[in-house]
Amino acid sequence: MLAVTAAVVGVASPAFAEPHADAKYCDNNDGIYYKSVGYPYGSQEIYGTKPELRTAGNNASAYGRAYLKAGDYFSIDRTNDKVPPSDPHYKQYTTSELAAKFGGDFTWHYCEKITPDGFVEYDRAPFDGWYNTRLIDGAHRGIRLCITRPSVSDKAVCVGENTSPGGWYVDNDDDSNDWFYIAPGSTTPDEPDPPSTSTSSLVAFQANTGFLFTRDANGAMVDTRYGMMRGTSPATSNGQVAFQANTGFLFTRATNGAMHDTQLGMMAGTSPSISGGQIAFQANTSLLFTRNMSTGKTVDLRLGLMAGTSPSIAGDTGSWRIAFQANDGFLYYRDSGGATVNTGFGMMRGTSPSIAKLSNGGYVIAFQANTGLLWILNSNGTGTDLRLGLMTDTSPAISASGTSWTIAFQANTGFLFTRNSAGSTVDTRYGMMAHTSPSVRGSRIVFQANDGFLYYRDGSSAAVNTAYGMMAGTNPAA
Repeated sequence: MLAVTAAVVGVASPAFAEPHADAKYCDNNDGIYYKSVGYPYGSQEIYGTKPELRTAGNNASAYGRAYLKAGDYFSIDRTNDKVPPSDPHYKQYTTSELAAKFGGDFTWHYCEKITPDGFVEYDRAPFDGWYNTRLIDGAHRGIRLCITRPSVSDKAVCVGENTSPGGWYVDNDDDSNDWFYIAPGSTTPDEPDPPSTSTSSLVAFQANTGFLFTRDANGAMVDTRYGMMRGTSPATSNGQVAFQANTGFLFTRATNGAMHDTQLGMMAGTSPSISGGQIAFQANTSLLFTRNMSTGKTVDLRLGLMAGTSPSIAGDTGSWRIAFQANDGFLYYRDSGGATVNTGFGMMRGTSPSIAKLSNGGYVIAFQANTGLLWILNSNGTGTDLRLGLMTDTSPAISASGTSWTIAFQANTGFLFTRNSAGSTVDTRYGMMAHTSPSVRGSRIVFQANDGFLYYRDGSSAAVNTAYGMMAGTNPAA
């Protein structure tokens, strides 16, 4: 049986304590004369330990220390917004107090890299013992510590959520290594000659060399010799390509093959989406950005995304809609007219939605709900549970033709499945690589098979093995 037991996909208020996700954003900022921040640090007990937050006397360097059980995550958070210099520093705030300063939707980065000895780092505790977080720069930012114990809950438990003083500590020592997102630079167009609206069959993927490869309609493979960030995937539309380079910046590739470094930083572990020359991506601020390839105009939409997830865009530079998992775990969309909508549907952590535009101007979104089942959101806002289970850590892909649509996804059997708007579900019997997702455009599906090679399948034809190896954990783009 493919379907799994359903739970209610409900509406809830955003939680201040972010759930654990696999993406990390870390910093290194060494200091001297470290001292412990006082209550509630060293006093509040979380899962049997009392986390300590330590800051440097010569700068705003900070790190956390705690005794963890095997399997625990230990994060050090840092707000994206700065506390104004005129406000009190060397002070501790509750989340609500910072929300009063920054706005209720303020966001933060967090790093989950931990070390028991200062030499070897882990994403989560491999054994019981004392661990330190990475050192980060806390100048003028709120810093706090959180522990996640997956055997109990996916929600992080943070120090000082309901105490006075709170768990967010703000320092004011400036340091040249302070990290911020890369501000938008010039509006140099990525694509001087915008492409036509005709569909291109260009395929893009991260090869097992770490480089961006493309495959054209004639089957010709091109190694662009541009390195991609580990764990990320490219996007393509009408011959254009967008990807996160191994520098952490968003790069684009024009239809003529010209590369452009936008100098816009992306969040680690996330991938851009492109449609008709318009790009959506999670910046390294954790906020949703969009960029017009034709003009170079880049806009910070000031909407927080869930760590480790990527947005999906449909439409073109004139009219578009972006679907994304917000940092409260719900499916949202934002359109070019400025409307932002919380659909009220909860999404599975670590997964991303896919959106397609219909010929009547409406949009349809496919996503893995927090039940593990495939859902569809129609243009009228109606959500439908398709009763099909997806593999953990994978996301569906959707493509529209007229007012009809087709979804491709890795089922919880490990096989590539399709589901269309006519109600037909097909098990292709092609095994997919764990932790990867397919891409679909028109009748073509591209995917990383469980042998690690790039495959494509047109309609009901047999899938073709291109014999090109893909990087583990990445997805091709059609």
